[in-house]
Amino acid sequence: MRGKFHWMILLMLSLSLIACGGGGGDDDDDDDHENGPGVSDVNGAYRVLAFNDLGMHCADLDYSTFVILPPFNVIHSQVVARGNPPRLLDSSEVQLSYLAAADPSGSINSTSQNLAGSINKTNFWSTNPNTGNRFVFDLFGDDPEPDEGLMFEQNMPGILNPYSTNDPQPFNHYNETKKWFSAEGIPILPIDDSGQLNAYPLMRVTAQELNSEDSLASLDVVLPVASEADCQNCHAAGEIAAPTDSEIPFELPDDINDANSVLQAAKQNILLLHDAEHATNLVASKPVLCASCHYSAALDLNGSGPSGNQLNQDSMSEVMHRHHGELIDESSGEPVFPSDGTLQQTCYQCHPGKVTQCLRGAMGGAGIECSDCHGSMLAVGREERSAWLDEPRCESCHTGDATSHLGSSIRLSQAWTDNIDTATPRIASNKRFAENDATLYRNSLGHGGVACEGCHGSTHAIWPNANPEANDNLASIQLQGHAGTVSDCATCHTSLPLTLSGPHGMHNVNSRGWNLNHEDFYEADPNSCRSCHGANLQGTVLSQTATDRTYLRDDDGERSLFLTKGTAVSCTLCHEYPEEEDD
Repeated sequence: MRGKFHWMILLMLSLSLIACGGGGGDDDDDDDHENGPGVSDVNGAYRVLAFNDLGMHCADLDYSTFVILPPFNVIHSQVVARGNPPRLLDSSEVQLSYLAAADPSGSINSTSQNLAGSINKTNFWSTNPNTGNRFVFDLFGDDPEPDEGLMFEQNMPGILNPYSTNDPQPFNHYNETKKWFSAEGIPILPIDDSGQLNAYPLMRVTAQELNSEDSLASLDVVLPVASEADCQNCHAAGEIAAPTDSEIPFELPDDINDANSVLQAAKQNILLLHDAEHATNLVASKPVLCASCHYSAALDLNGSGPSGNQLNQDSMSEVMHRHHGELIDESSGEPVFPSDGTLQQTCYQCHPGKVTQCLRGAMGGAGIECSDCHGSMLAVGREERSAWLDEPRCESCHTGDATSHLGSSIRLSQAWTDNIDTATPRIASNKRFAENDATLYRNSLGHGGVACEGCHGSTHAIWPNANPEANDNLASIQLQGHAGTVSDCATCHTSLPLTLSGPHGMHNVNSRGWNLNHEDFYEADPNSCRSCHGANLQGTVLSQTATDRTYLRDDDGERSLFLTKGTAVSCTLCHEYPEEEDD
């Protein structure tokens, strides 16, 4: 079954470079780190960086009708030994595990098993009365135990005694190339141990020395999962895709007040419609795995491509996006899903958004919508497009710095320049914010070999989330004391000479040494400062403070400057405009 279950996705991400707001150390140690408002003390010899690969995984809850995706979630993690320089640790030095962690509201998700008479999470491991097999076996040909994941045996922490135990589960893979540990296939669902919906449950990732129970460091990371699918919007009896005057015997739900009953009736109607239009026999073949005929890269871990029945059919992404994108409402003559429609009219008719808010990170908070990155449904469903692989890139909007970029602003709000129905991603010549060559953001590495997602957050959920209470923000807060891109050098560095060799060419962040001794860098190369602070050095979005900061303006500490989060740092906040030396 290897090669059947994995998500591969890249949604264009917002790389918010915090180019100023302090500096990150000089030849002194941590004493040089300015612990201003919102900045935690830097303690400990190790750091865990952990991240979900996609920022959102989807999974069905009911597997009795048809299925798009199983419960299969992923955590990647790197372990940093703080120092000068810091060092990434490998599997010969440390071991990693995860267990469920309660979020600030008290929600915890340790098991995906049902609690008899009380909590019903899924029938994934339940017996199919028509075959005597478990649904998971009938669908995927694998027969894991309840709370055991497909393929890699990544288990839920409560597997041994659901609702009572929360045992650490080991990461089962180490990627030598990426230098990260992976837990792939965790079968988590969006219902917590109290039976409440929570699409953003937390797992605590802990690093230990080999053969030791002592923790070196830990981090709480969101394992995002949604079951929000709204097939009933169109396929419930009486709606546009299941009209009451049809010759097809569309079904009503058994219980109109039960959300799952309504959804399963809509799914049944989809199978009835498919049988009528394509001469299939799906209703009699339940449960149906859509990808058994329509290839889905999300279920092809090895990237081996279509096989068997899939060879003669369009891909899952193509039939879903292109087919629905081409539909015309006969009563109005207008597209059912207009290319220029709102999120609620288009993507969020099927993808988790109305409740779950899949697009929720820095881009979502800035008003960016799915189509700004991906284009319309017709663009996503193009025959020549490789779903989950042909994606917009960071450089498509983050096209350069303050002195060298495409378009009218440093950050663009649309990743493509052609038609919304083709949406070809823009490629920038200035690669300051680009991913690795021919590599998706979620697989790219940056400064010191650290994963891009380790500092910026997961796709769809780039830090910071505008909701200050969001679970997504907790990891960055635990790492550096405030939400947002991990930009404080002292997160990993115990000391650091003054430099312009930080991530994306950044200087030291949150350092007294930089604040008081940076003039030599300007004198040596004024353009190195202008690239983030602007041609006039009056500050840009790239020089905004990541949190409230207090800066010293002289060596004796008698004069200081307080800047609120988001202030564009300019030269004249502290001193006169610098003069360039004559040649």
